[in-house]
Amino acid sequence: MSKRKPSSRRASSKSKGGSVWSWLILFGVAIGGIQVYEHRDTLLPKIRGVVASASKPSAPAMRETSVPKQVAALKPSQTVGLPTTGAPIPPRSIASAGSALSTGQLPPATLPSQRPQVENVSLGAKPGTFAFCGRSGLNNCVMDGNTFWMKGVRMKLAGIEVPQTDQARCMEERARGFTAKVRLRDMLNSGGFQIAAGGQGAEVKALSRSGVSFADQLIREGLARRAGSASPSWCG
Repeated sequence: MSKRKPSSRRASSKSKGGSVWSWLILFGVAIGGIQVYEHRDTLLPKIRGVVASASKPSAPAMRETSVPKQVAALKPSQTVGLPTTGAPIPPRSIASAGSALSTGQLPPATLPSQRPQVENVSLGAKPGTFAFCGRSGLNNCVMDGNTFWMKGVRMKLAGIEVPQTDQARCMEERARGFTAKVRLRDMLNSGGFQIAAGGQGAEVKALSRSGVSFADQLIREGLARRAGSASPSWCG
């Protein structure tokens, strides 16, 4: 009888110890479940990210499978000019209508017309610089109402016709031609004046003083007329 009692005590102590550990495990599982439930908002995204990263292939593998070999073999010069930021490419400028559209070339630019070069002539204080031709040679002399020589160069007033003296058709034309000749000499001897190209040849000039044209002054005084005008003859 004394031998059976210790075995029963050991069996009861083992059963008690096993039951205590099982209760501790259940208690730990319950506490863990409560903690997971309370922190589900922070634990679920992490778990999903781990699962997604485990299911997706690595970045180099995706690049190797998605990029064709021809694109990888392109040279850097072939990609110059392509947009890198995704911004839209601005449209090209539209050519103007007219000849530019038909020929593909822009019309030449029109340059402003150049003003004739004006030369200022100053005779100084010496009076009677100009005389009639024949007495002083061909240096600073007047030949008729619109022709004169200055410093050995022949010049002619632009845009007018004057009565003749040597080849006059009548005495009235001869007299008026001589008056025009004297008037031109007086205008030349009245002080400095301006000379500009007349546009009708190297010797044709436009003379003026203080903005007043010599040719217009002779026309106003009845000693000249516009070139090519249908005026009557100088002979009455």
